[in-house]
Amino acid sequence: MIKFKVLATVLSAIVLVSAVTPSQAQLFGRRNDEASVRLNEMEERLRLLTGQIEQLSFQLREMQEQMRRMQEDNEYRFQQLEGGAAVPRDRSDAGGASSSTGGDQQLAASSETLGTLSASGSGDGDWSASGGYEQSGGNGGAGGEPIDLSALAGGLDAASGGQSGPDSSSEDQIGGLIATGDPTSDYDRAYSLAVNGQYAEAETAFRNFVDTYPDHRLSANAQYWLGESLLAQRDYREAADAFLKTYTEHPGNDKSPDSLLKLGVSLTNLGERGAACATFAELLTKFPGAAPAVLSQAQDERQRAQCA
Repeated sequence: MIKFKVLATVLSAIVLVSAVTPSQAQLFGRRNDEASVRLNEMEERLRLLTGQIEQLSFQLREMQEQMRRMQEDNEYRFQQLEGGAAVPRDRSDAGGASSSTGGDQQLAASSETLGTLSASGSGDGDWSASGGYEQSGGNGGAGGEPIDLSALAGGLDAASGGQSGPDSSSEDQIGGLIATGDPTSDYDRAYSLAVNGQYAEAETAFRNFVDTYPDHRLSANAQYWLGESLLAQRDYREAADAFLKTYTEHPGNDKSPDSLLKLGVSLTNLGERGAACATFAELLTKFPGAAPAVLSQAQDERQRAQCA
């Protein structure tokens, strides 16, 4: 009798389990689906938040870099004023039309913009309406023969057998303007010429600055902007020379990554793709912490040069 009771109990339990299991499975299935949807929503929100954080971090780095440059420039100018070197107030003779206050801010060394090209050298290259960085036209690509980087390092033009530098007419045109004896004034006036689109005059002014003040703290910047002035005129061979000198003669300077970038651009426009690709590779390898805009443009220029 007891056995029959036990058997009946077991059978009843089996029936109950078989009746409950499908509904429970369906319930658990719905819960799993809901959890999966919620998880996907959380992952999507996380991706959006990560993108926003990266964007804010980039903007913060840009602001910090601008503040650092402004602080360095202000400290330098205060030192010049304390030492009795006056910052020029009137820049109308340098081709500018800005006021003294606006001009000082506009012409701060490498802290503002030159045309539509940023002072960090990370702009898109739209110096002029004709497009200063285009490969077609200009006197940079007219040589045809391979560029000699060792000659460039020595300050020689591989195409002209070492003949480089501004012509006498340009020197006569601006020589009197630059020879002031005040490095800050001379640099600001040269920079003002470039800002106003007078690239040939700016070229001569920056050459004179580099020759007159080779050991000045602004000499590296002047050498770099000499290259930019030449690049705007599509004189790619001379521009490559200037950028290479900035990189080799002023190691550790803030302009080193920008100089490599623009050296590669110049070489690309000269048709020297191999040398250009090697230059971009050195930039990305040696300066992984350079400004994001510089690294981004270097990648774009590598694609333009069809680097492997």
